[in-house]
Amino acid sequence: MPLIADHSARFMTILRFAVMLSFISSAAIGQVVDEDFKLIPSDGASGDAFGQSLAIHNGVVSIGASSDDDNGTDSGSAHIMHLILDVAPIKLVAFDGATNDLFGFSTAIGVRNSTQGTLGVVVGSPNDSDNGTNSGSAYLFDSSSGNHLFKLLPNDGGFAHHFGQSVAIDNEIIVVGAPDDDDNGLRSGSAYIFDANTGQQLAKLLPNNGAPNDAFGFKVAISGDIIAVSAPRHHNNGIESGSVYLFSASKASQFAEISSNEGVPFEQFGYSLSIDNGTVAVGALATASAYIYNASTQALIHKLVPSIPGESFGWDIDIQGNRVVVGAIQGDGLAINTGLVYLFNPFTGVEIATLRSSDGTFFNQFGSSVGVYDDFAVVGARSSNDNGTSSGSAYVYDLYCPADINGDGVLNFFDISSFLTAFNNQNPVADFNNDGLFNFFDISAFLTAFSAGCP
Repeated sequence: MPLIADHSARFMTILRFAVMLSFISSAAIGQVVDEDFKLIPSDGASGDAFGQSLAIHNGVVSIGASSDDDNGTDSGSAHIMHLILDVAPIKLVAFDGATNDLFGFSTAIGVRNSTQGTLGVVVGSPNDSDNGTNSGSAYLFDSSSGNHLFKLLPNDGGFAHHFGQSVAIDNEIIVVGAPDDDDNGLRSGSAYIFDANTGQQLAKLLPNNGAPNDAFGFKVAISGDIIAVSAPRHHNNGIESGSVYLFSASKASQFAEISSNEGVPFEQFGYSLSIDNGTVAVGALATASAYIYNASTQALIHKLVPSIPGESFGWDIDIQGNRVVVGAIQGDGLAINTGLVYLFNPFTGVEIATLRSSDGTFFNQFGSSVGVYDDFAVVGARSSNDNGTSSGSAYVYDLYCPADINGDGVLNFFDISSFLTAFNNQNPVADFNNDGLFNFFDISAFLTAFSAGCP
């Protein structure tokens, strides 16, 4: 039913009220949000460190438990869990796992085969010893069945290279970091590209200016044809200030180097790293900050600093669309040093919310791993105690915000304007109570959602 003239006076009153609300919309920004539900493995045990790593793609989450003991002490495991579908969790272990392999220290999930639309889960095992003690390896699994597909090993792996400390997958390409490889000097580091359909190594990546102790490959990320690799100990603007290098995946060639340009020694720029659709997110642990860049131009979009200053901001980071989450494992949630995670809009720099655990206790390391995809954020707390001391857990947050009509993560006048336009045009997005009609009840429902804030 269209809006009719007899209701115009009432409608204008509501409109004026809505405009007034838009000026106080800042109250909907920066709120503290508790989890919607919690993920705990059914066989968790003390010291497993479930939540050491995690990745999310389209409602499917891979979570590493690098100190699980199924194949020996600290052999490690990973778990595939679904947030939307009613699908039983799948536990992953290395078919050849052994004591101290740390399988699950890193994990990634993404498109393995574009034609089939299948997802692959990559799990790093940096202390595996196929090419020498702690040379490292990585494993690729099918996300639906949990079947092991390939074991990934570099052609030139060696002693203590820690290949598999970082992993990434997208668009049929897998990237694996080996931060203690020695091509450019002791612990200078490297990264490798693999074909996700064959498991074959395609290329080895080295920076143009690599040097000893750079730890190139500490973190890796990929989106489309762009690969990002961090070297948080590179001496760029000061000792261990850190750099991030950008490569073309198809050409296996470097095309840019990014740094904060703040010249802070021991900044560790690149301690955490993520990329999505040409936007790069970088954590700088020592300075408790994060940075958003345009990958094509390397222009700084925003520097992110949390509203509640705390140590370890930038421990982990993930970006997808108009959301970026940043972990701070020593942030003060419900207890001192339990950990906090901050949700930002990367394009406006606005801090949208602080995510915390409703049952957090001292040194849970909430924020030790973070992931965001569509309307879900997932946070690992590798030292929480649900299944015993430091057994670990993960927390899930539903970020869906119906009143955020323009999808920028912030509620303000522009959302009200978008709603009113949709309402007048009888666009289904304005049918807030889903009754097929457009009337006062939809406006009331919108204002209620608007007042509730995001996420």
